[in-house]
Amino acid sequence: IVIFMSDNGGYATGSQWRDEPLFTQNAPLKCGKGSLHEGGIREPMIVRWPGRVQHGSRCDRYVMIEDFYPTILEMAGVRNYKVPQTVDGRSFVPLLTGTGDPSRGRSLVWNYPNVWGNTGPAISLNCAIRKDDWKLIYSYKTGKKELYNIPQDIGEKNDLAERHPQIVRALSHELGS
Repeated sequence: IVIFMSDNGGYATGSQWRDEPLFTQNAPLKCGKGSLHEGGIREPMIVRWPGRVQHGSRCDRYVMIEDFYPTILEMAGVRNYKVPQTVDGRSFVPLLTGTGDPSRGRSLVWNYPNVWGNTGPAISLNCAIRKDDWKLIYSYKTGKKELYNIPQDIGEKNDLAERHPQIVRALSHELGS
């Protein structure tokens, strides 16, 4: 079994911020490192597991780093394990084998209430939530909320917050904003 995962997002290639940020190495994703847009939080992953993962297959569902521990245990056939802490993650073996989707109905939250030097879209004092197809980004500084349907708009070009206020309210409530 080989699992390869990259770092999240590249840095900007220029100093001027425009409508189209200069994170060209992340295309078609918007922005880069430190941003809560997909270019800053989405990480590519490759899994080779002969006989279990279909060669050349692709999965666009989401997982998080905490999911690696239960996934690797399941891949290794380890069951009924005991650990001193709560295991936060979910095995993503069903995604790899095409037998299910542990991301369905699951919320992932990012909270970056800090300033670390970079500037740009969705960098600095923000939080975000992803649930199923939807992602909401909230700015602590401005109170602005952006809503994207990620499978339909992976480049996050169309902010749908005004068109779907009920989804904004539900995700805002879950996010606590």
